[in-house]
Amino acid sequence: MLQSIKIIEKFTPLPKKVDVLRKRTVDSEDESTVTVTTAHRAKGLEWDIVEINNDFPNNLFDPNMDKATLRDEVNLLYVSATRAKKTLIINKLLVNILANVAENEKTAQD
Repeated sequence: MLQSIKIIEKFTPLPKKVDVLRKRTVDSEDESTVTVTTAHRAKGLEWDIVEINNDFPNNLFDPNMDKATLRDEVNLLYVSATRAKKTLIINKLLVNILANVAENEKTAQD
């Protein structure tokens, strides 16, 4: 529900913007230049270029996060990141994860 409220607040006037999207919608993905989808619906699909939005939780490093929730979010992020055949445009969360991995590798080498 909170995500819906954020969307409405961010994209006001929402009805006009939804109307614009409807007018630009095509019947087949073959006709499209951009495909907007959720990570869940992207499972098993691939595109040349994939951009991951910043709507994943940024608290993946929170030690208090429930392990099942963490596993689900990491798996979903993995699915998203592996949909790109040629180019992956990463979000802030992936930048932080890569920085964290690099820092841990450097610490392990020292």
